Amino acid sequence: MNVRVGRVSTLVAVSTAVLVVCSVPVVAAAPGASALAAGSPSTIWAYGGVRNVTFSGESAVKGWAYQGSATYGYTVVLQQTNLTPDTFELSANRTMGASLMIRYCTPNCKSPTATVSLGYRAWESTDDWANFTTAGTVFENGAPTTAIALNNSHSTLVGSLNDTARWPAHSDLLQIGVSSSASVQFTPALGLIPESLAPGASWNATSAFSATGSFLLSYYYHHVGPLDGNLTFGPGTLSGNVSGSGSVSVIGSAGPGHVSFGGAAYDDLSLEVLGPFSVREGFILVPAEVDLFGGSSESPLQNASGASTAEMTSIYARPSVGGHLGIVGSEWTFVSSALNPGVAAVLPPTGAGAGVAQLASGSDNVGTTSVQGVPMSVPAAQGVRGCLVTGGGCPSSGTVGAFLDSVVIIGGVLVAAVVASLVIVTERRRMPPPPRPYAGLYPPVVTLPGAAAGGGQNPPPPPPPEDDPLSHLW
Repeated sequence: MNVRVGRVSTLVAVSTAVLVVCSVPVVAAAPGASALAAGSPSTIWAYGGVRNVTFSGESAVKGWAYQGSATYGYTVVLQQTNLTPDTFELSANRTMGASLMIRYCTPNCKSPTATVSLGYRAWESTDDWANFTTAGTVFENGAPTTAIALNNSHSTLVGSLNDTARWPAHSDLLQIGVSSSASVQFTPALGLIPESLAPGASWNATSAFSATGSFLLSYYYHHVGPLDGNLTFGPGTLSGNVSGSGSVSVIGSAGPGHVSFGGAAYDDLSLEVLGPFSVREGFILVPAEVDLFGGSSESPLQNASGASTAEMTSIYARPSVGGHLGIVGSEWTFVSSALNPGVAAVLPPTGAGAGVAQLASGSDNVGTTSVQGVPMSVPAAQGVRGCLVTGGGCPSSGTVGAFLDSVVIIGGVLVAAVVASLVIVTERRRMPPPPRPYAGLYPPVVTLPGAAAGGGQNPPPPPPPEDDPLSHLW
């Protein structure tokens, strides 16, 4: 797969040097793998979280301010079936969403003389089927240690993005739909979590991978302005194959403390998977070409006025609990930014962009929000999944303080480490969406990494029109 490297942890930089250092020979795992009850009934569990937040600030464009609200969240529903004493199958449905409503005002939002607004909503839903072994290997200080390891993974993804901007004389609409199907095989099994975890432990693993699959991205863009009239690009599609082979590495560490759910202790882990795909929850693999939350600058995503990236900062786990894999929660940080759609100028009537409104450079970081996914019932997770897809009615999990009613972090050093990691996330992922000049739409189609011309697929219809999320403002 000739695609961008996905990142799961924020604590270690992705570089060729890291991959070289972590490429260690694979040897036989140390004895002591946990025995599973083969053929036992399937076990189902779920976790997730939602945050509703408000924000305000001064725009990067002098003389403008902004205020708005956002909803961020995700849910994971897992089902495990034990196959043999040391292998099991895990199916997972994961849904993630981000919605932004932003109002720009001049000179301020208390007594504005002019206002412009934008709405941004993106979601993805993945279904993953993966096979694991409890007799895998990771390396702690160079020594092989028995670990839970990933044999193979097959995932499908669907998602969409809807971006709307309106100001007195102009309006923009961008709609994107994505889908993919990918299978990845690891040789040997990719070690993820040691069977025996000690506070402060760190480990690594490396495996070869072989991937197959395909992706499809459809888009539609429409602009209305008094001078440039109606501009429409699309409906169009980008498609390609997900294929290739190479190596993938894992870098993991356990914090000095733990988190507690219902009286049971779980390790607060950093788990980073380095390879040519985006990763969710440490084992759900997503082709980077259709990652709406990866900060991609590829067209047509570059023509959005809003953006929201997401990155996992912690995973709460232990090797096993109640006869199933012990992943029971995680924490993700969402970083959102926006371009002020009210600051526009009309170009002279020359050149490829003649008469087209151009946005001023600069963007606004409109918020960094952490969402803790904690254990919840399967029906509750399914309800949250529905609201993230439709974009409305999500119940807020409240502030971080509210989570502490069910999540107890033990150890002051761990608290400091978590805060430090969030600072790192804020600085590394504070990436504005690229400027949205219409020149980026000439031509409207670009080749994403790994895209094959034509793709050998029947193009889908354009993304269905969505209700204008800003209609209540007009």
